[in-house]
Amino acid sequence: MHKQSLIRIFKSSSIRLRNKLQGIKDLPIAMKLIIMSAIFIAVPLGIASYLTFTSYSASIQKNTGKYQMDVVKELTANIDTYMNELNLLTLMPYQAPQIMKYLEVETQTPGTDLTFNDRVTIEDFTKRVFANGRVDISGLTLYRIRGANKFMARAEEQASYSVSDVKNEVWYDKASKTGKVVYLGTFSKNAYDTTNQVYSFARRIRSVDTGVDLGYLVIDVDKNVIRNKIEAISNDKKNLLIVDNEGAMIYKSMSSGPEIEQINQFKGSGTVVYKQTKDAELLSYYTSPLTGWTMIEMVPLAILLQDTVYVRNYIIGIGAVCLVLAIIIFTVLALRITNPIGELRTLMKKVVVGDLDVSIPIRSRDEIGQLSQSFNIMVSKLSDLGYRLYESEIREKNAQISALQSQINPHFLYNTLGSISMYAEIQGNKEVVKMTNHLSKLLRYSINSHQSQVPLHRELEHVTGYMAIQQIRFEDKIKFHVDVEPELLNYSVIRFILQPIVENSIVHGIDKGNGYGTINLIGKKVDHHMLIQIQDDGAGMSAVQLQRVIDRKFEITTVEDGDGGTGLMNVHRRIALRYGNQYGVKIESNLKQGTTISLTLPLIEDLQEGRKQDA
Repeated sequence: MHKQSLIRIFKSSSIRLRNKLQGIKDLPIAMKLIIMSAIFIAVPLGIASYLTFTSYSASIQKNTGKYQMDVVKELTANIDTYMNELNLLTLMPYQAPQIMKYLEVETQTPGTDLTFNDRVTIEDFTKRVFANGRVDISGLTLYRIRGANKFMARAEEQASYSVSDVKNEVWYDKASKTGKVVYLGTFSKNAYDTTNQVYSFARRIRSVDTGVDLGYLVIDVDKNVIRNKIEAISNDKKNLLIVDNEGAMIYKSMSSGPEIEQINQFKGSGTVVYKQTKDAELLSYYTSPLTGWTMIEMVPLAILLQDTVYVRNYIIGIGAVCLVLAIIIFTVLALRITNPIGELRTLMKKVVVGDLDVSIPIRSRDEIGQLSQSFNIMVSKLSDLGYRLYESEIREKNAQISALQSQINPHFLYNTLGSISMYAEIQGNKEVVKMTNHLSKLLRYSINSHQSQVPLHRELEHVTGYMAIQQIRFEDKIKFHVDVEPELLNYSVIRFILQPIVENSIVHGIDKGNGYGTINLIGKKVDHHMLIQIQDDGAGMSAVQLQRVIDRKFEITTVEDGDGGTGLMNVHRRIALRYGNQYGVKIESNLKQGTTISLTLPLIEDLQEGRKQDA
């Protein structure tokens, strides 16, 4: 059912489409010209407008993306400058020999209190770090591997000493793999106050002489301090995002943005169009070679391309005005072209109803002017031909009268043949009686009928009479059999298509053989066609002779086989011309075995025969 409904829908759609196409074909020429001109103008104009708008939008997007990338790189460079100062602070232990000596001491065992001199050394170093003046340091932690001592100092708080193995810190694996400063992430130094968060940076301290790990220096920077620095550098931009090389969020000034999983794909540098929901944004990203941080800036495309809306509307307005003007101009031109055609059509209608006293003025020498001139000449010749036709009708009536008078000659011939038959019957010569009777029927069939098509049974009667005469002539050396399906007898065929083929079988088949033979005429219905075969067992043809005969089927000149009879090839051409090239004659023959001629004909009911049956 579903398949049938789809077929019905497809058929109905096809019918509607054909009706619409036919409606377009039936439109006046002027309307077709106007529609085509509108299409040919609107399509290129629309394409040009679209390409102009898209190229303008792409240019703005490209230039904005380049400017945005420059801004991101500049902001990253400024942040790198600040981070480089932190990097220099982490190198201060190498500038303090007392601190390096403290870290290299091996005599103390874990848990031993620091000496007074060690405390003074560490606290002096801490004061120098806090007093650098360039970077706001909120905390410092110094780990000594030998002795597992940990010194921790916070701004405006009391410093503390403890025993702690640095290997137990969560960031140890990350910091121990490189000699550079490492960003550790965001931490809350006070477990009771999670709002007081800092950014922590660590560096591994090694011996200058031996390269042995001596300790770690961790510097804490207040989170708000770095945020203020970033905002000061970026001029309070509200669309920035900074993540570290592991995808952890460092800074975010936008209300919404890509998820962490999406952020991790933005490494290196570039500008892309990023779609969060329905709104697209221009996203530029750049990864710092110093810190490994990636800065991302996003600007809504709607803001960037708001000026293009005016340009788009301007282009649409100009295009609409041009289209309207073009349609007006083409309408005027189309009417000037088609008005003479309409006038010519009106005059032709008058000629159709018999008014030949018309003439169209010639206003130009173009194709329409030449057509008008030809129309005037045609009307003049039609007027002249009218008189000639009148004279021809008079002559035709005279010819018909003469034809009626000449019919006495065939009747005289029929009467003469009847007299011969009567005298032969009186004398007891039955062969002469048969021949004269059959000959009389043949003459009546040939002369008295003006029909181009006859029922098959009449054509068979004609062939049977012809063969009766031939059998008497050849003294019964030729046998003739007819086997036709009864349902085919009332179908129409072309007159005189069987007798020439039967004659061809006698002349070129049996007569060229040993003089004895059989001719079979078979008729049957095959695949909604009529198939008639004339078979003989005469001399047959070789392959070369057969091919020569087949080639003659396609010659244009008239070919005649025998003296005065319609040729085999002419029968083929008559069938093909009447019914089409799919019908005609087919020849099969073998040397000394005989020949088969096959006629393929359409099944056409004989209307006159049907009317006789109804009567």
